[in-house]
Amino acid sequence: MSIRKTIFDTIAISSVNVFRLLAQFLAVPILSRILSPSDYGVVAMAMPFLLFAMVIADAGIGMSLVRTSLQENRIWSTCFWLSVMLGAGLALIMVILAPIVSTVFVEPRLNPIVMALALVVFVQSLCAIQGAALQQQQKFRLVAITEIVSVVVSVAIAILVAVCGGGAWALVMQQLALYGVRVVFTVWFSPFRPRFVFNLREVKEHLMFGRNVLSVNIIGFFSRSIDNLVIGRVLTTAAVGVYSMAFQFARLPGMLVTGPLQYVFYAKLVQVKENISAIRRTFLVLTRILALLIFPTMGMVAVAYHPVFTLLLSAKWAPAGRIFMLVSAASALQAVMGLCGTVRMVLGRTDYQLKITIESGILWIIGLMFTVRFGLDWLAIAYSIVFILYSPRMLMLALPLIDCPPGDYIRAVIGPLLVTLLCVAAFLILDHVLQMGEWAQLLVAAALAILGVGISVLTQYRVLMAELLVWKKEKTLAQA
Repeated sequence: MSIRKTIFDTIAISSVNVFRLLAQFLAVPILSRILSPSDYGVVAMAMPFLLFAMVIADAGIGMSLVRTSLQENRIWSTCFWLSVMLGAGLALIMVILAPIVSTVFVEPRLNPIVMALALVVFVQSLCAIQGAALQQQQKFRLVAITEIVSVVVSVAIAILVAVCGGGAWALVMQQLALYGVRVVFTVWFSPFRPRFVFNLREVKEHLMFGRNVLSVNIIGFFSRSIDNLVIGRVLTTAAVGVYSMAFQFARLPGMLVTGPLQYVFYAKLVQVKENISAIRRTFLVLTRILALLIFPTMGMVAVAYHPVFTLLLSAKWAPAGRIFMLVSAASALQAVMGLCGTVRMVLGRTDYQLKITIESGILWIIGLMFTVRFGLDWLAIAYSIVFILYSPRMLMLALPLIDCPPGDYIRAVIGPLLVTLLCVAAFLILDHVLQMGEWAQLLVAAALAILGVGISVLTQYRVLMAELLVWKKEKTLAQA
């Protein structure tokens, strides 16, 4: 397994998320001028039902299959038909519930929209296993091409339907086109072709893996959704908007860097899941790389939050910048520690992942309930405290699995962390002495972020090269 190829494959997957953000940045201003708030609102009311169905449909079976050779066609085919049946069943439930949802929310347009979105669940089930085959065969560039084409076509269709007076259906057709194009390309590129075989006894291991992943997904879905509901109930809808915008920025490192790396990392490590030494070495190298990229960048955006949010968004979003600043340390640490979850999945310890999701979810809900009445600032502080204090527990349920001493992990992240603190101190001193304006603050923060990454690379270069050398020797011995 080549670190260089891992990085290039990660860049390919990451480029999809970057492209998706750019497409939204270009499409939203156009659609928002054509569609009414009511059009957006009715689709927003329907989306939670689709998202929850998708969480259940993604039962983790595909992720488990990545650990199984494609030669085991009977197993893959059984899982394919299971996925299709699950998708069809969930789509049917959405169709049945659509009139009830429409009646409860007193919105007649919800009925056909929820019915139409049910098709998305079924279409996704048709390509879930084929997508797992692409991941297992490490066809990451084909996955990237598929996603980019899907985004382009879906945005084009949404704009076309909106211009033709389709109203809310422009947004519905965007979802249908996105998943429709994805299923065509995924099935076309995938090396897996299902046979008419179905034997549940042969896939018991994958069902157990999927059961825990499904539980993780459902609990994670509710823990991510409950904060918006509670904030809206206790505070105001404006507070929900501020909070959501802050976390959109806070989650960018995970979406653009850690998420794509996890996708690639998982597919590569399952090929050597019996070689604990190789997993540990790769894990430490990639953790070090994540730390030197994410810590300085997030640190400087956090310290310069005011010009970042007011100049990039507008002055009305300044409160979101303050919330981002308060959660930035926890978010950066969360992004760097994301590979711990991947290690647990590679080694089949979905029970540990479920335990972490339940424990951290309970702690977060307790913190949320106690602090939300005092405002968003206290809520953000509670979020940071909960995650940072729970981090040692997350490490305890990952590092022993790969025989990694805590000291080795600390040494992998401490250098970039110290450099980040120095850059933050330098910014605060310069701002105090020079009394910089907003644009000057933004430019200085960007320069210090680049400098911080550069210094982190230079200070970590020897250690990183030594780790790569040992990793290559271990790889050569393993192949011999």
